[in-house]
Amino acid sequence: MKVLNLVTASAFLLLARNVLADLCAKGKQELGGNWFCQPVQAIQYSNVGSSGSYHQITDMNSQTGSCQYQLKQYSGPLAPLNEEVSLHFRGPIQIKQIAAYTPASAKSVKKVRDTNVHQRAHQHVHSRLHAQENARSQDKRQEVTATIDGQVVHWVNDYFGPSASSCIPPAMVTATVDGQVQTWVNNWFGGGAAPTCTPSEAPAPAPAPPAAHTPAPQPAAQNQAPAPGNEAPLPTTALMSASAPAAAANTGTGQGQQYDRIAYYDSVSQTVDNLAFLGNFGGQGSGVFTDTFGASLAYANSAGTAGASSPQKLADTTIPSGSEIAVMLGEACNGDDCGYFQPGSVAYHGFDGADKVFLFEFMMPMDPSSHGKYESDMPAIWMLNAQIPRTTQYGPSTCSCWVTGCGEFDIAESLLQGSTYLKSTLHANESGGDSDYIERPTSETMKLAVVFSSNSSTIHIQVLPADTNFSTTLAASEINEMCQATPDDQVSYFTIT
Repeated sequence: MKVLNLVTASAFLLLARNVLADLCAKGKQELGGNWFCQPVQAIQYSNVGSSGSYHQITDMNSQTGSCQYQLKQYSGPLAPLNEEVSLHFRGPIQIKQIAAYTPASAKSVKKVRDTNVHQRAHQHVHSRLHAQENARSQDKRQEVTATIDGQVVHWVNDYFGPSASSCIPPAMVTATVDGQVQTWVNNWFGGGAAPTCTPSEAPAPAPAPPAAHTPAPQPAAQNQAPAPGNEAPLPTTALMSASAPAAAANTGTGQGQQYDRIAYYDSVSQTVDNLAFLGNFGGQGSGVFTDTFGASLAYANSAGTAGASSPQKLADTTIPSGSEIAVMLGEACNGDDCGYFQPGSVAYHGFDGADKVFLFEFMMPMDPSSHGKYESDMPAIWMLNAQIPRTTQYGPSTCSCWVTGCGEFDIAESLLQGSTYLKSTLHANESGGDSDYIERPTSETMKLAVVFSSNSSTIHIQVLPADTNFSTTLAASEINEMCQATPDDQVSYFTIT
């Protein structure tokens, strides 16, 4: 049939795009034992996640320095980073904004809200590529008649295929067409009558954003339900992924999926919503320090340089070279709901789930005056399996799950003193690091997205336009627009093997 031929042709084009790799063929150089190839605007890791096990710490003896563990099995797309992760920042860095999102269908997060209300403008996220998409799709609209769950339905199918840099794949449709069971990608962008089967709701398109770096709006209520949108819905009764295993089906990250912001920070307005600023400052007002394990997590002071006795807001400041902070959800561990953590440590939940999106705004100014000191002028943003900082990040390796592969993802890290090249690397039982790099923002802020997608088993790092706003909700289509805005010659593709 015509529609099936169209899908086959589009799938071939997608396959052709996916053969793209890193850009090292254009040139590379070795610096300090690391290879650096080309500057890019986006890096996409594919085939992320595996089955395996690691040593999950179950007891820490501060008298002897010994620890006990149990074998923790993991599997699935993005595993083990589909577990709770913590965010980490090393100076010199100015953190202007942080936002974290999870699918609206995910388990609701208990939120600790900022009680100091600041002026907040009502804003929404970006978006612009609709005109181009509509023009491109005019000649590819097909009338589809199918039997889904025993019902005959009709709709117009607009298919022009996801690009290789698409963060969140559109939903798959399985239907009986002319007596044969067929499965294809369904992108619904309107035109023709809406489907007659049960629709999934999609959020309304966002209006154009205002000027850059105004604090993003705060949600009116903690568990506010998303309002029904006016986009045409997806006719999806059976959802599945072409790349993920069967167990990962029905993850709800199709084209109509909405992502809700579960945590937010803005340095200028001093808005903090459901985030905790911590550091390895145990014994300085909170947490503990032992000779065997060193400093546990503690509350960080407002400068991000030492401990504090209670939760503090990170100031609008530059965290200096060599200083590190950890950012967790503003939900303290209660009983064993975080699993085991070092006794006496300040322990908070991390960001859970295989599908999650992080938006950052930051600057990494040069700091030549610090050269010669340990980790000076080497800023970094990375994430860890949250069990690592809750036990020990820099203590004995036998007391951390890191060495056995529970997971670390370096998002943007300077590996050399004074370097302007920011590398990314995945550390797990199946590891890898892309040799292309993002240029360090030394004099102006950069906005960056990190998108975890279970349907495609990908992690996508994307430099964003300066006028991107960190709104309270994101549609999957908006997230994909972020990732598809960069030409292929500015995207580095890396497959974990």
